[in-house]
Amino acid sequence: MKILHYTQYVFGIGHLFRSMAIDRALAPLTVDLVTGGAEVPIPMPDNVRHHAMPAIRMDESYGSVLAVDRERDLEDTWREREAMLLDLFRSLRPDVLLIEMFPFGRRVFARELLPLLRCNRELPRPAVTLCSLRDILVEKKDQAKFEKRTLGWLNPWFDGVLVHSDPDLVRLDLTFSRVADIACPVWYTGYVAEGPTLPDRGAARSALGLPAEGTVILASAGSGTIIRDLLDPIMEASILLAPRLPHKLLMFTGPNAPLEERRRLEERSLSHPDATVREFTPRFPDHVLACDLSVSRGGYNTTMNLLACGARGLMHPYGHDREQRLRLEALSALGHVGLLRDEDLEPSRLAAIMERSLREERRPSGPLRLDGDRGSAEIIRRLAAARG
Repeated sequence: MKILHYTQYVFGIGHLFRSMAIDRALAPLTVDLVTGGAEVPIPMPDNVRHHAMPAIRMDESYGSVLAVDRERDLEDTWREREAMLLDLFRSLRPDVLLIEMFPFGRRVFARELLPLLRCNRELPRPAVTLCSLRDILVEKKDQAKFEKRTLGWLNPWFDGVLVHSDPDLVRLDLTFSRVADIACPVWYTGYVAEGPTLPDRGAARSALGLPAEGTVILASAGSGTIIRDLLDPIMEASILLAPRLPHKLLMFTGPNAPLEERRRLEERSLSHPDATVREFTPRFPDHVLACDLSVSRGGYNTTMNLLACGARGLMHPYGHDREQRLRLEALSALGHVGLLRDEDLEPSRLAAIMERSLREERRPSGPLRLDGDRGSAEIIRRLAAARG
């Protein structure tokens, strides 16, 4: 059984982590994973053969795409990517073609994906083609036009949609009104939530070199593309909180954070009794398990890491679109996370919220489906087997 998996991350890295979790759940099957974003310093699952296309990303305003290698011509980069993708598909002849996000997003990448989809449909035995989709879609200026275009690409070329969500919390029709017009099956897999590799907080602290006793606060900003609005207030709030509630602050800026931003936070941390600023860790879920409180952005993967570890969390949604805000509002209403508004990031106010969160008893309402990696793998295996 051969599986070709395409994922394109353009700003953060959550899409890559979710894709890798699904691929890991497909072991011992080998997955050929094609990525098109900037290199991320994390090991691939043992069952994955990684194919990195010349990297493309969005600019900070989401207005245009750029070649990550600034010495490369963008048009040459596009042509090389399209040729590489088609060559790999033709040589592999996969049983399953799994495409992350498109056509519900990544519209600009249609220029390399539509030729791939047409090539597949022209085969005597096309691969089962699936869209791998998170729970909440980015808000569009012209929603009706977006939904019409999406259906125009989805219905002719795809055999199913895997929605990585718990339908009791968030359904696809929250942000896509024409679900009834989707011609192929739509499956809710559960959330893809990567948990820790260690059994409990004590084991995690020991393995990570953290103190066995005492309070640990974890701060993070996802990929780190934009950090100042969040990590600066957390650092200041932690400094204010330390005299009345001693704690260790462990801050991760993210792999995309500018070096000068990390150095500036390191310099500010000198005013903290016990703060450490680092760039990145491939063992983030273990750190979440080890902490008493996580204060972070509200991206899909960071949120799912928090839920999978059963940790206390305060989360601030990135303001570019509604995706993080809608998910966090739904989870906050059930007591699973604390939602930080913009006004809550004033340092003295944030310090008080952090202290209250650490001292109050948590009472989340109801379990969530967090086995979306296994749920996705089961569906993929079943469809591939039915293909014969």
